[in-house]
Amino acid sequence: MSWRVLLQAAVAGHLAAAAGSACRVTYPDTGFTHAPWGELSESVEVRDVVAGLHTDEPGGTAYTGMMGSTQMPGWARANSTAAKYVALQDAKEASAALKFAAAHNLQVSVKSTGHDFFGRSSKPGSLLLWTHELNNISWHDDFRPAGCVQSEGRAAVTLGGGVQFRQIYREAMQRDRFVIGGTCSTVGHVGFTLGGGYGIYSRMYGSGATNLLEAEVVLADGRVVTASACGEHADLFRSLRGGGGAFGVVTKATYRTYPFPSGRHGRARGVLQGNMHVGLASFLTWYADIVRRGLAQHFGGVVLLGGRYGVKGKVSVQLHYVGINESQCSELLSELGEVSCKAAGQTWPPAHTDAGELPDGIYHNGTAMRYFTLEDIESTSFAARVVRLADASSNGLTLSLNYALGQGSDIALASARETTVHPQVYEAIGVLKIELIELHVTPTSATSADAEAVASFSMLRSDLDALLPGAGSYYNEGDYTDVAFQSRYWGSNYPELLATKRKYDPDNVFTCHQCVGSEHSCARRLSVRHVAPLLI
Repeated sequence: MSWRVLLQAAVAGHLAAAAGSACRVTYPDTGFTHAPWGELSESVEVRDVVAGLHTDEPGGTAYTGMMGSTQMPGWARANSTAAKYVALQDAKEASAALKFAAAHNLQVSVKSTGHDFFGRSSKPGSLLLWTHELNNISWHDDFRPAGCVQSEGRAAVTLGGGVQFRQIYREAMQRDRFVIGGTCSTVGHVGFTLGGGYGIYSRMYGSGATNLLEAEVVLADGRVVTASACGEHADLFRSLRGGGGAFGVVTKATYRTYPFPSGRHGRARGVLQGNMHVGLASFLTWYADIVRRGLAQHFGGVVLLGGRYGVKGKVSVQLHYVGINESQCSELLSELGEVSCKAAGQTWPPAHTDAGELPDGIYHNGTAMRYFTLEDIESTSFAARVVRLADASSNGLTLSLNYALGQGSDIALASARETTVHPQVYEAIGVLKIELIELHVTPTSATSADAEAVASFSMLRSDLDALLPGAGSYYNEGDYTDVAFQSRYWGSNYPELLATKRKYDPDNVFTCHQCVGSEHSCARRLSVRHVAPLLI
C-alpha cells in the first residue's frame, strides 16, 4: 500500500476523531478570563505576558512576522502574544498547567526562545508554557537510555528544555567535547532537534535528531514519560526525532557527545572569479568530484549567489571543514584558487559563524528550500537555471550543504532510518534556499501583504519547483504558504507521524502552523477559502 493511500486513511480517521471537538478558549473569551486561575497558582506561578522583543522574554520572538498571501494570512509578533505564562521549573509544573488547561478547555502554547520562522510558538491569548528557565546541564561518561539495557554506554549530555546553544558550547569546550547544534547561539536545542536539527558539521556527526538518545516528555493529559528507542514509548521517541513540535512538552533531552576535533576543523572562504554562472559552474564541478570521492563528510557551510550577505553578481564560498587539517583542506580546494582555508581556534562555535542575538525587525516576505542530489548538479543546465533564480531574487540565493546528510560519515548516517524527517535528507547533498527578508519591519494586524512581493515569491517558488520537481524541504525553514507541507517536510513518514499524534495527543492540544495534525485543528492554518491579504 502506498504512503499516499495510508495518508488518506489516516487523515480520514483524524477528521472523524476531530469532528466533534470544539476550539479551545483564549483571552479575552470569558472562558479564559473567568477560569479559576487561583487554583493553578497554588501549584505554579502564573503571570501575565508582556509583549517583548528578545528571546529571553516570554513574549519575545526572534522574528517580527511572516507575510502570507491573498489566499492565506501571515503572522505578526505584534498580535500573537500569549495572555498568561508559566515559567516552568520542572516537568511537574508542566503537568499541572496542562491538566488545568484541559479541565477548562484553554488553548496552550509552548516556547523556549521563539526562533521559529512561522511563529509556531506564538498563539494569541493562550496559556504559554515557557521552558526557557529549564537550563540544567548534566554530563555523562557512560549513559544508557531508559529501557535499553542491552545498549552500550556512551558519552552524552542531558539538557533542560530551555538550554540554548551558547550555554551548551561553553560547557562542552570546558570538557573538550563536541555537541551537534546550530551556529546561532541563542537558538534552543529542543525546537532545533524536533525539526531535524542540522549544523555545519552534521555530515560528519549527524543531526540533532540522529543524536537524540532520550527525552522527558509531558503529554497533553499531564502524564510525564521518558521516551527512548526502547520500551513502550519508542513510537513517541521516533516522532520526536524530526516530527516537529506536536507531540508533547520536552522538558529535558539527552544527546550523544563526541571528542572535540582539535586541530581538525576550520573554515574555507573566498569569492570565485567570473560572473555567477562561471563561479557556480566551477564550484559544482569541484563539489561533485568531492562527493564522488567520498569526501563530502568533511564539508559544510553555504555558497551565496549575490544577495544581502554575499557579493553582487558573484559566488561567495563560506564553507567549514572538519576531520581534516588546514593543509589537507587547502589541497582539496586547490582548484578553487580564490578559496583559502584557515584552521579554527579552540572556541566553538567560531566567532564568524555565531549569529548570537538576532537584530530586531527581521521580517520574512517568503522562504522556500528544496533538496538536491548529485544527479541534479551533474545536469548541464543546473548551474544556469540556479543563476537565473538568484538573479530574479531580491536577496539572491543560498546553496547550503548543511541541511542534507547524503554521503555523510558512518556516524552521521548510523541512525538515519530511525528518524522521521523527510527520507530525502539522507540521499540529498545540499539544498537550494530562497529567503526574502526585510530589516527593521514590525508588522501589525493592519499590515497588508505586498501584492508585488507575493507575486515575486510565487514565481521564484514555481521556478524552484520546476528545477527540482518533487523535492522535499526542511520543517524548521520551510515555506509558510505550502499547501502540501505534509509531504514536503516528512514524505512517506507522515502517516506514521499522524498515527502517533492521534495516540498521544488525540485532542490536538499541541498544534501549530504546519505541524503534524494541524490541518484539522482550530489553530492558524492553511485555508482554501479567500481571505483578505492581512496578517493575523
